[in-house]
Amino acid sequence: MVYIFGYGSLIDQECRQHTFPAKQAYAARLKGYARYWSALGQDADRSAVVIVEQENTSVNGVLIPFDEHYFEQLDERERGYQRVQIGLEQLQCLDVLPDSAIKVFTYVAPRHWQPKHNSPILQSYLDVCIRGCLHHSEDYATEFLLSTGSWGEHWVDDRKLPQYPRALDFDTNLFEAVDKLLHQTSLLGSRKLV
Repeated sequence: MVYIFGYGSLIDQECRQHTFPAKQAYAARLKGYARYWSALGQDADRSAVVIVEQENTSVNGVLIPFDEHYFEQLDERERGYQRVQIGLEQLQCLDVLPDSAIKVFTYVAPRHWQPKHNSPILQSYLDVCIRGCLHHSEDYATEFLLSTGSWGEHWVDDRKLPQYPRALDFDTNLFEAVDKLLHQTSLLGSRKLV
């Protein structure tokens, strides 16, 4: 069985189904990687989360059962990243997987750039990531926030007109939950929305 380890917008069920059919996902942690906000290139118009190899760190995410026929679509969605196979010893499964003999792939960034005024963090993208995390638990969402680096002051509040193309079906309850978590983790104070 093949799985994708998703650690950003792929955590969210509605978002990942824009690319491939994947209702089920299993909470997991990937060891030996760190998650950062990053522009997806020097000329990118927004930032997203990326992972890079880094000792003594881990990131939470989900293991998504995956049909290899969809690799072309997923590679297109994740362009700018490199698809790599990860060792099973690097995974800590937080849910019980239905199979034991698996191959796991993820997408890593060849490098990362600090978010800037012309490549900001989009609130709509963050809302998608946190909505996926909240499906598992509030603690899981808090872990996502605290294990992500490169939080900067370049955020865009695009909730009224989302710029992230897969930001759909939000409600005010989600916004309140996200803002509460940002406040509890002291990240709300670093946010300079424009």
